[in-house]
Amino acid sequence: MKTVLVLGAGRVSGPCIDYLVRKGNCKIVVADVSEPNISVVAKHFPSVETVVKDVAKSAKEIIESFAPDLVINLMPPDLMLPVALICLEKKINMIHPAYLDKEIKELDKQCRDSGLIFITELGLDPGIDHMSAAKSVKKIHDDGGRVRSFSSYCGALPAADANTNPWGYKLSWSPSSLIGASKRTARIIKDNEEIYWPDGTTYEHVELYEVPTLGAFEIYANGDSVPYREFYDIPEAKDIYRGTIRYPGWCETICHLNSIGFFEEEKQDTKGLTYAGFTARQAGSEGADAKEALCKVLNVKPWSTFILRMDWLGFFEDRPIPFETGSARDVVSCLFGEKLVFLPEEKDLVILCDEIEFELADGKRQVHKSTLIDYGVPGKWTSISRTTGIPPAVAARFILEGRIMTPGVHVPTIPEIYLPVLEELKTEGICLREETLEI
Repeated sequence: MKTVLVLGAGRVSGPCIDYLVRKGNCKIVVADVSEPNISVVAKHFPSVETVVKDVAKSAKEIIESFAPDLVINLMPPDLMLPVALICLEKKINMIHPAYLDKEIKELDKQCRDSGLIFITELGLDPGIDHMSAAKSVKKIHDDGGRVRSFSSYCGALPAADANTNPWGYKLSWSPSSLIGASKRTARIIKDNEEIYWPDGTTYEHVELYEVPTLGAFEIYANGDSVPYREFYDIPEAKDIYRGTIRYPGWCETICHLNSIGFFEEEKQDTKGLTYAGFTARQAGSEGADAKEALCKVLNVKPWSTFILRMDWLGFFEDRPIPFETGSARDVVSCLFGEKLVFLPEEKDLVILCDEIEFELADGKRQVHKSTLIDYGVPGKWTSISRTTGIPPAVAARFILEGRIMTPGVHVPTIPEIYLPVLEELKTEGICLREETLEI
């Protein structure tokens, strides 16, 4: 029996392990530094072998101990390269859901020479979005069409009945990752021109988008869309946009917070400081009333939606900040982690929408839409953990079974990967609704 080693036992690992237990026909080993995380795995999956070790420090030791046929690396992106180099040395296949970087890409020839398969960007976003786009683009090209514009939007949100706070958001991933994205630089292509929005200014360019059956949401550009012209093999496309979906009001809030430095990483002295005192300091009026100072510096009214959100989250409370030194980002992260949380009975929601406008050889113009709407299972899995954790498990199974065979460093934009993986995801209830409409 072949062995799969899963590095990391966090939120995403549960659905990944569950799929391998049910359909992988393999020995499964899970390693994580967190004993509570490993205890949860051991409780739910008694057939899985577990080890409590610091993967960041002991990855080579763990890999050598179990000599797996494949590693699913669910650790943070900065551990992708160190683990990949170990896998290359030990001749072990590897899958990681995070974005492919230059260093991993440069391992392609060595992987091919060694007969190894490394797959990256195989989760939800990136992952399912790539597979859906690649499949649609190939069909358009095979039918003689030319892509005019490509758009992809994705969001992980509370379901409507769990959307119970004025921020329109709850955390299904870490607060630090969410806050880091609030300063992200974005690039898109519009009318063949590259548009660049640095340091979180992408939130100033928000649009409304109608999601089928769910209504209107905000979208804003996320990261660098420019490489996807080559990535999806659509050099003819005049517009390329990859964006994030949020409930309306999110972008206004992030813009205000960015304007007064709430996401900066420079360390401050917070000893004896309350949340209200911190807010007044960020507003440039240390010692003043926090709400009044914030209203003044942003030129908003006390009854504005933004001020109500800040009040609800706790930024005007005379409650001590629980650390003596920290950045503005640390303070925000503390309140986000405290209040933007799901209750056990609540569901999260994943939305993924692709729109590809194209022109056929006869001049007719059409738009192809792919839509994924997926809900979590309360008390079991969140949707974000299912849609991120199951795809790498499926690919792992197919590598072990010999259904994915081409060696090298891959993202899931080749038919050998996306065709069987998308079909298998349907059996797990992760299914995109496809439609093509005349323009």
